[in-house]
Parts: sequence; C-alpha cells; structure tokens
Amino acid sequence: MNDSAKNPFEPFFDEIRKIIREEIALALKSREKSSAPKDWLRAEELAELYGLPKTWFEEKGRAGEIERAKPGRHVIFNRRAVEAYLEKINGSKRSNGV
Repeated sequence: MNDSAKNPFEPFFDEIRKIIREEIALALKSREKSSAPKDWLRAEELAELYGLPKTWFEEKGRAGEIERAKPGRHVIFNRRAVEAYLEKINGSKRSNGV
C-alpha cells in the first residue's frame, strides 16, 4: 500500500486511540485506589470483617433480623442493615449493664 492510498483520517484515529488508552489507564488506576465499601456482602465477608462466625449472620438473616437478598447463588446482606443491627444489640447490652 502506498502513501496515496493511506486513510486520511488515520492521524485522527491514532489520536482517539491514544485518548482512549489514557482514559482506560486512569479508570483502572482509580479503581485500584478506591476502597469504598460494598453495600452488599456475603456472610463470609461479614464474618471476616466483624470477627463473628458466618453462621451467625446466616441465622440472623433467616430470622429476618438483618436484611438479606438472594439475587443468584449466594445470599447477600445489606451492610447498613448489619451495622444498624450490631449497633442496636450493642446499645441494648450497654443499657442492660452487660
């Protein structure tokens, strides 16, 4: 292929490709730095996070004490509901003198 048959828009496409690569690199870098907590967690993740057995979360979820959902294979728990429940039971222990 000679120069006269070269696509006149190729420099434009090269610039677009460069910009896209930069944007992808920035997105990946920001994802790595992001430590935002997830809103929904599995029992195993909660057990690791709060130092309680995973069965404790599963039991509380089955009893309806903690909000949970089953969108697929795994049951997941709402982080805010778990935190609110833990605050509630810790508050009741303090008020009972425990």
